[in-house]
Order: sequence, then C-alpha cells, then structure tokens
Amino acid sequence: MKHSKKILIFINLITFLVTVSTEIYETLLPFVLVNYFAASMVVVGLIDGIGEAFSNIIKILGGYLSDVKDRKRVLFLAMWSLLFSNLYVVFSKRWSDIMVSAFAKSIGEGLFVPGKDKVLSGFYRKDIGKIFSANKIFENAGELTGIFLAFLMSLFILKEFGYKYIFLFLGFIVFVAIILLSFVLLKPDVKKERKRISWKILEPSILIFFFMFSFVNLGYSFYILKVYNFFKHESFTLALYLLFGLILLISTYFAGKIYDKVILKSYLYLTVFFFIVANLLLIVFPPVGLIFLAVGEAFLEIGI
Repeated sequence: MKHSKKILIFINLITFLVTVSTEIYETLLPFVLVNYFAASMVVVGLIDGIGEAFSNIIKILGGYLSDVKDRKRVLFLAMWSLLFSNLYVVFSKRWSDIMVSAFAKSIGEGLFVPGKDKVLSGFYRKDIGKIFSANKIFENAGELTGIFLAFLMSLFILKEFGYKYIFLFLGFIVFVAIILLSFVLLKPDVKKERKRISWKILEPSILIFFFMFSFVNLGYSFYILKVYNFFKHESFTLALYLLFGLILLISTYFAGKIYDKVILKSYLYLTVFFFIVANLLLIVFPPVGLIFLAVGEAFLEIGI
C-alpha cells in the first residue's frame, strides 16, 4: 500500500511529539517520586522496571492489533492512554497512584510503536530504509528535545510551581498529537492470508543474550538518581542526561558502521565490554559511567 508524503510528515510529527512527552515524563518522574511522594529508590526502580516490562508485553498485543484492526484506531487508543497517564499524575496523592499512570503509559507506548511502524511499512518498499531512518531521526530529535525541556523545567518550573503544571503540559502535547492524527487518512490494508509463525526463525542463544541484558537493565530512572546522588542537584543531573542523549545519538551512527564491518559475535563482545565499564564507573564515578552507558545502549540498540 502506498501512502502520500503528507501522511509520512504527519506520522513523523506525531512520533516527535509523543517522544518529547514520554521523554520528559521518564526524566522528571524519578525526581517527582522522591521529592513529592517520598518514594524510596526501591519504589522508583519497581515502577520503572514493571512499567518497562509491561510495555514490552503490550507491544506483542499492539503488533497483533495493528495487523488485524484499523491502525488509526490503534494509534488513537495509544495516545489516549498516554494522555490519561499524564493527567492521572496531576491528581495523584501517593506514590502508589503513579503505578496506574505508569501502566497507562506502558499501554500507550506498547500500542503506539507497532502501530506507527505498521503505517510506515506501508510505504514504497524500495524506500523503506529511508522512511524508517527518517522516523528514527524524528524520534531521536524528540528525545533530545524532551531531555532539554526537562532540564529547563527543573530550573524554572519544578521547584517554583511544582510538578502538576508540567504533566498538564505533557497532556497538552499528546492532545496536539491526537489532533494531528485526526488529519491522517489511512486506507484499509488489503487482507492477505495469514501465515503461521515458526519458532525456527529465532536463534535461542541470541534471545538469551538479549534477555540477560533486559534482566540486568535497571532502567534510566535508577541511573538518573545515581547521578543525582552524586551531584545533589537536579539541574546538573539533567544537563548530564542531555549530554547522554547526544552521545547516544552520535554513538548510534558509529555503532551501525562498526556493525557492518565486524562479525556479530565480536560486535556483541564489544557491547558487553561497554556495559561492564559503564556499570563499574557508575559505582565509583557516576557521571562518566552514564556516558559509557549511552555508548553501550547505542551498540545494544543496533545489535537488537
């Protein structure tokens, strides 16, 4: 199915807005939990970890729904879930309420990613690489913009006015994305005979490798708070996290070039090396450890 360039522009803009909203949410939520809800590091890690795991599970459902249901409805459901997630924080009274918000955000992310990827996959097959690369650029730009805005909010809004205005603003960003989606006209997919999935296409050793990385991944919230405990200053911490996003973006480019030049096993060994160094440095000198973590995350993303 062929789509117009107008649809591609709208999907990329929606991706940008959704990413900005979720990045600000993920960046500031640890500080909100600790400073406004008196949550412990265990609670922060629990909310972040369970939310991430639930999002990955929902992506399976989201992929299936994107195949059998109207993609636009799937995207609408995703963004209404994200809108609810942000607004629920505004009315939360205790840290346990944030769990509801985190689950709603996980549902939104879990449906949005496969939904918009399904739309992108409907463009001209010969340009599919360029189309997904362009979408990734908008996503990375959204991440950097989100981190930068979170940094500014920590300076001028969070301490002066509290967190509620911030999450109302995030809800507004998602609402704008919903309005943009209403202008996207998607033709129904041509129904094809559905093939049965064979587990033979999966490589068990590779799956185990990535499972172990997922298992030991403590979530960005934990790492952000680790740096925060080092600096004892929110703005310094978020400034370093902004640098983290920039290093991640640059490292992704170089990781892709290295991936094409070495065998997979060597590439994965290099990925493991970066993560070992990153976690050791996070113990003794968290700021440098976070930078190494950005390189490791870039290599892991390309590897996956």
